[in-house]
Amino acid sequence: MISCLNALAKSSSRVLNKPHPLQGGFTLVETLVAMALGIVVLGAIYLTFKSQQDSYIVQNQVSATQQNARAALYLITRDLQMTGYYTNFDSRQYSMDWDDLDSDEETIPPLIYARNNIMGGSDGIKDSTDLVVIVKASDKGRQMTSGETAIGNVVDGSLRDVDNLRAGKCALLVKRDLSAAEFFEVQEDSGDMILPFMLEEAYEEGDWIYRADVIVYYIDDDPDHPSLRRKNLGANEGAQVVAENIDDLQLRYRLANGSWIDGEDPGFRGQDVRAVEVFLVARTSEVNRGYTDSNTYTLGDRSYVPGDGYRRRVLHSMVKTRNIGL
Repeated sequence: MISCLNALAKSSSRVLNKPHPLQGGFTLVETLVAMALGIVVLGAIYLTFKSQQDSYIVQNQVSATQQNARAALYLITRDLQMTGYYTNFDSRQYSMDWDDLDSDEETIPPLIYARNNIMGGSDGIKDSTDLVVIVKASDKGRQMTSGETAIGNVVDGSLRDVDNLRAGKCALLVKRDLSAAEFFEVQEDSGDMILPFMLEEAYEEGDWIYRADVIVYYIDDDPDHPSLRRKNLGANEGAQVVAENIDDLQLRYRLANGSWIDGEDPGFRGQDVRAVEVFLVARTSEVNRGYTDSNTYTLGDRSYVPGDGYRRRVLHSMVKTRNIGL
């Protein structure tokens, strides 16, 4: 009996100590296969995430580009619509460096001036882009009171209180019945304002004086991040960035006889302009990997293919110069 129990115990011990078939580990081959499959799955997940991330970045940049261009076009449109505001009643032509970029004087009426397709030089403007100068009375003006006059070449010093007229700023005298107006640039900082010409009219009580705006729009020549800039020479203000990453600005001018001016015209007369067509090209701030912009952009008389990795958006507007030719 005892021997039988001992035999049964030994048999049970051998059964309990025998490894279960499911307790064995993975073989090396199985481990390598599992790792390879895991890497493939992780790679697919990463590529999907990266593709979605790149798409998001591109769409975000394009959206910012579109917003920049819209804001810039709004400002240009607003200023162009006001071109000739009260300055339209000035029949003179004035010689001065209207764009304040090349030290050359242009003789024009105080309305609108254009430089088209600028090439080369060190004027700070991006090659092949356009520039426009807009002249108008500002919203800062007042009516002359008793004893205040502007006669001959002397403008009463008390009229300086219109936006603190100092040297470098511009002003406009306007007859109360709008029969005449005369533009001038302030030469000195204090006292009576002495003009370099004789006024054609005598201005006195009831007539108006305004500070005048001479607004210049152009694209700077920064190759990496060109920006649309605006400066107001009439307020003696330097250039300020209106919108970054603006690639091109082109303008066309519709004249009173129905014809269009595309390129530079040395005999350009602002009083003949009835509308301005504006083309604005904005680009993303960074290049997009794997993308080449092979589109052809036709903007008035200019046509080009960028051939780089920036994505672009084109905005267009037709602006009526409602204050010219009244």
